[in-house]
Formats: sequence, C-alpha cells, structure tokens
Amino acid sequence: MHIDGGFGFPTAADVPDMSVAERAEWEQMQRWMSGGVDHHALLRAAPQTFSYAWNDSPGGLLAWMMQKFKEFTMTVPTPEQAIDRDHLLTNVSLYWFTGTSGTSSWPMYERLTVADDGGFAWPTGQRRVPSGVYGGGSALMRRLAERDNTIVHWPQGNPGSHFVAMDEPLAHAADIRAFFKGLR
Repeated sequence: MHIDGGFGFPTAADVPDMSVAERAEWEQMQRWMSGGVDHHALLRAAPQTFSYAWNDSPGGLLAWMMQKFKEFTMTVPTPEQAIDRDHLLTNVSLYWFTGTSGTSSWPMYERLTVADDGGFAWPTGQRRVPSGVYGGGSALMRRLAERDNTIVHWPQGNPGSHFVAMDEPLAHAADIRAFFKGLR
C-alpha cells in the first residue's frame, strides 16, 4: 500500500510514551493545527450537510476547494505560483459533474477512524501489507506508524504539499515506481 501523506497523526493517548523531543514536536503540531479551520471537526460533525451543500452549490464547492488549496499548500504563493484557474476549475468540475464531492471525503472522516480523544486513530492490523508513503514525516511519525504497519518505504525530503500529485506529478510518479520496485 502506497499513500501520499502520513499514516496517522499523534493523539493525546500517544503523549505518555513520547520522549522530550517528541513532546516538543507534539506541542508544535498542536500550535500548527490551531491556526486554521478544523475541517476534520466540521466534516465529522455534519458530513452529509456538507455533501448536500457542495452538490447543490458549485460556487460553494469552489469556495471550499479554494480554501483547502490555500490552507494545504505549504508556501504562500506569489502571483507566478498561483494555482492555475483552469486547473482549479477542472478539479472542482470533476467533483461537481460526477456528484462525488461529498463521498470523496467520507473515508477520511468516518467515525471508525476517530480516536477516543477526537484525533485520528492510527490504522491497525495491517502487518501483512508492505506499506510506503510519499511524505511520511518525522521519526516520531514513523515510530507510531510502525506499531501496526510494515513500513518498507519512508523517503525524506520529497517535494510537494497536501496536493502532491497535483503539485509534483513527476516526483510523485517516481516515488510510486520506487516503492513498487522495492517489492519485486
């Protein structure tokens, strides 16, 4: 299994087992998470409401997607780096015309994946599946991911943001090939 982002996110339940350095990283993550709109909480609270709204209003869907593009892109874009209008409209149109804007977020926000403290629970029981990630993150993230996953691919320094397949398609494709080549 190859995924783009991390396997999970540390929760309060993970804190007691953290080293001093890992707790500092945890605290930094908490500050980062409090800086924007907590779309995870919004979608967990009313996923179907958002789904109907996105399917009912192409302007609303466009506004939501534009906010996500801005929030999840790690750098502040200059006018030369701005998201191409046609690219954005194509992305939103795919969701709009297929009616999949709501269902596309359901797997990420199902209650079964939510930890007791409201954070994301780590996937469990996947030891038989060799797993890799495009941008896995820190040693803390890898340590936590390895509790219940067989990690075979965890590169450092891959370029891109949350939208890596859109931002860095060649690097993304190369990383997927590298992951699967290692499994042969």
